Amino acid sequence: MLTLSFVYEHLATVLALILAVFIFAISPKWISSIDFLPLPADPTFFWGHEKPIFFNQPGRAIRNWMTEVGSTFRIKAAFGAPDILVLCDPVAITYILQKRVFDYHHSIVVRPRIARLLGKGLGWVEGEDEHKRMRRLARPALTVDNIKAMSGDILEAAGRVTQDLVTFVRKQGKDSEVNIVDWTGKATLNIVGRVAFLHDFEGGNNLEAQNILNARKTGVQAIARYIGFLTLMLLRRFTFLNHLPIAAIQGQSLAKRTIQDGVARELVARNRTLMDEHRQKEKGDLLTRLLLAAEEEKISRTELYEHISTFIIAGFESTTMTVGFAIWELARHPEKQRRLREELRALNGEPTYHDLQHRMEYLDAVLKETLRLYPGLPYMERTATKDDVIPLHRAVKLANGTMSKDLVVRAGQTVIIPIIAIHRQDDIWKDADTFRPERWLEKLPPSECLPAGWGNMLAFSDGPRSCVGATIFNFKVILSSLIEQFSFDTPPHLKMSLKISSSLQAWVHRDEDDPGRNEIPIILHSLDSL
Repeated sequence: MLTLSFVYEHLATVLALILAVFIFAISPKWISSIDFLPLPADPTFFWGHEKPIFFNQPGRAIRNWMTEVGSTFRIKAAFGAPDILVLCDPVAITYILQKRVFDYHHSIVVRPRIARLLGKGLGWVEGEDEHKRMRRLARPALTVDNIKAMSGDILEAAGRVTQDLVTFVRKQGKDSEVNIVDWTGKATLNIVGRVAFLHDFEGGNNLEAQNILNARKTGVQAIARYIGFLTLMLLRRFTFLNHLPIAAIQGQSLAKRTIQDGVARELVARNRTLMDEHRQKEKGDLLTRLLLAAEEEKISRTELYEHISTFIIAGFESTTMTVGFAIWELARHPEKQRRLREELRALNGEPTYHDLQHRMEYLDAVLKETLRLYPGLPYMERTATKDDVIPLHRAVKLANGTMSKDLVVRAGQTVIIPIIAIHRQDDIWKDADTFRPERWLEKLPPSECLPAGWGNMLAFSDGPRSCVGATIFNFKVILSSLIEQFSFDTPPHLKMSLKISSSLQAWVHRDEDDPGRNEIPIILHSLDSL
């Protein structure tokens, strides 16, 4: 029987239980797992674990730590910033990118950089509704059917630059060394201008094209040389530096400003007079759709310019460097180069859209292997905006000795997905640093061990914010056009390393005293003269 004395005797316990229930009800439901995750050895007081990430080749430090502590761990950030969650687990990555990507925003370091590099367009915007609104503007221009319809223009635009290169090599002599990125850049810009913006960059040779190409080169050189480790770490801790006139930081916006102050204004002024004709013909190019949206006041003039710079730079940068890296590797592996050329010649004619997309399996393999080794975006850095529980494929051992297949994170947690380290994961790919396209024609590692993005990679991200677009077809067109005309070789005594200037860049040293520069030198042999 419940007596008054019993109640008084246990009043403190009852009140404590009520208070505990109340606190549980109003508090976050989970305690973060981050503090209990494995931690790689030897962080330093000032730099945490971030110094070896910067000073080693991209991905190398994280690959070492994966071997040491597993695929899910934390690292100490520089200057006492909160610990960073590093996710290499495929299930966790798929969960974030496919199911919760709008709850994980670009970090306070990354988002301002995207605005400087590209513009406040599709890659910069946050929030599901805003992203969908912007994506609806661009989607019709990037569909498979539209790319196929414009394939003739793409082939012609790439062919124009290839013929210019043929002429250049003939004038130089039998063997000519070129920075192949200069030429892949011209080809990509010519394609983007022609099919997306109804604009002729004249094979990348007119003044507008040269201004864009030079701005891009200047920006990359300045960032890779001078921004340095200290500046990057300070940006993470003191974000107001993003807005100060620091040359190495604001230099990132050089290409964007060049486009918005130059060709973007010309495109808008020239094509506004053709709006009625465009509406009647329902053209599939991106510029027409953007102009119609601006005329209907769905986007502002400022947003119009941001979209133009975003799509020119994003479309240009990824394809330019991917083709450049592919040619570098083919030059270093002549037997693979011959196999690709033989596949192309077996078509008995100029390749069509169907040929390039469906009949050239070795070309597909070369593309995938290049993207595996050289993803344009080496790291993805996001911040949780809500408390969350992330599922894991591989259980992680916490500091208290328990094994967990769920990871509790709190709002504000910085998450790094190290794409280049995942693509070169030693226990998955075995010969992870070797360029071997044949692996894509063989049995792949188990799918549950691989990311769920295009080609079982993360080169184009994954989920609603993935960005394949026309990159695949443009790559195939440019590479097939060049390999049909030239054989490739590498100059002697070169050492190529990799740097990150937001995207992955080649950095070539010609001798031990050479500080290096952003280039991919290739010796071209004209096949007409062989």
